[in-house]
Amino acid sequence: MPKPTEPGEFADFELHSSRVDQYKAQIDVLKHIATLDTGALLVIVAFVEKVFKSSHHQYLVGLAVLFLLGSLLASGFACLTVLAGFPRKGATRMGREDRRDHLLSMSATFLSFFAGIAAIALFFGLNWFF
Repeated sequence: MPKPTEPGEFADFELHSSRVDQYKAQIDVLKHIATLDTGALLVIVAFVEKVFKSSHHQYLVGLAVLFLLGSLLASGFACLTVLAGFPRKGATRMGREDRRDHLLSMSATFLSFFAGIAAIALFFGLNWFF
């Protein structure tokens, strides 16, 4: 049975539980981004040719697909870095290299996702208005 702590203090089991919840939330965010990546790729494949038969700036579609695929791969790698750095007995935090890899892969996930969405939005905007 864990012993009670003073107000404002945390016991080891509370820190571990909090850290596990944080890792679970990070995995959930990465899964949501991967789902959005996949959905965006499916929308691109299904509707681009049907919506704009004589479209201009088609290179933006290729660019969007590359960014979205990059985001999908980066989110998978970020999930692996979270799992690799998952708390183990005697270790309360990720190692320095794991944190660096995690930060880089999370950044790549979000930046690639937003760049892919921006490219496809730009494609549709340019073909819609011009």
